[in-house]
Amino acid sequence: MRKFTMVACAAGLAIGLSAGIATSAQASSLIVVVPGESIQAAINVARPGDTVLVEPGVYHQSVQIRTNGITLRGYGASNSGTVLVPPKHFPNTLCNQAFGPTGVCILARSVNPTTGAVLKTVRNDTITGLLVTGFPGNGVFGYGTDGLTVTNVVAINDGGYGISRFVSSRTVFANDTAIGNDEAGFYVGDSPHADTVVRNDRAFGNQFGIFVRHARHVLVTGNVVSGNCQGILVLDDGQPGGAGNVTIQHNRVFNNNKLCKAGGDTPVTTKGGGILLLGATHTLVTRNSVTGNAGHRINSGGIVVLSAKPLTQGQGSNPNFDTISFNFAFGNHPADLRWDHTGVGVRFRHNACATSIPGGLCH
Repeated sequence: MRKFTMVACAAGLAIGLSAGIATSAQASSLIVVVPGESIQAAINVARPGDTVLVEPGVYHQSVQIRTNGITLRGYGASNSGTVLVPPKHFPNTLCNQAFGPTGVCILARSVNPTTGAVLKTVRNDTITGLLVTGFPGNGVFGYGTDGLTVTNVVAINDGGYGISRFVSSRTVFANDTAIGNDEAGFYVGDSPHADTVVRNDRAFGNQFGIFVRHARHVLVTGNVVSGNCQGILVLDDGQPGGAGNVTIQHNRVFNNNKLCKAGGDTPVTTKGGGILLLGATHTLVTRNSVTGNAGHRINSGGIVVLSAKPLTQGQGSNPNFDTISFNFAFGNHPADLRWDHTGVGVRFRHNACATSIPGGLCH
């Protein structure tokens, strides 16, 4: 599994304030950036409650936010809106050093440089209305955030995660799109009290569409997930605290038949997975449409419930107290519903489906 550790040195923000930045008359509450100016410079002078408004255009920039209450707002996540692409030379920010070259990074105000432990979160930042594409690392990346909101953002063809947050709480990813990212389109990780909502998003052609790992208290609802190697995954990777207390509901998960070889975030080759609970506990999967997910891998099938122990040298959990109910699952292979018979309190109820392993789970 991929792990991140913080670099030992602090990185300064070397970008200066662009002379052309305009502010509104209301105590600098609005800072406007036009093509040719520095987004980072505007963020550097922004105060809590300010909005940095980035006008339409293509910006070859990488941005880091470490101030509470900043809104970074573009003019729409399309080619005619506000587009963020990699610069020729990436700024030497702490985020780029630690996590790879990233489009927009929202980073804790204070972090232990040796362990990566968050000492002071960055709070209540909002990212909206941007197209972020082609970054070698990540599209939008949060670490040590509280109250982060990412809406109406499109992340395409980034080398790591599309839209993600680690060691954070009270996150909202809503009305976003992640396409063709090398790891997860949407990621929620390393947060025992995530209190996160992933809603009305679209994930196409990533390794994982929506990935919840080593996190609890997450709502995944109303999303469209297709063309990934694995549609939705909740994973206990063996770290203390496990993963679970997730509600997955009202999602359309279909044709996630991309082949991804082992490496990066996955220890095994994956293909054809709809919704996979791998060691997840106290998780509810209900009223989802899961169709056309087909393969011959450990993850393959419609809704799959497995123990994490075989893939974590016994450190992960069995899928205890999970409920799979009122789902519509057809045309999945090797079965619409799969369960390895591990765990306690696992319930399959009122699912409309054609095939199950073991038999008898469809009723």
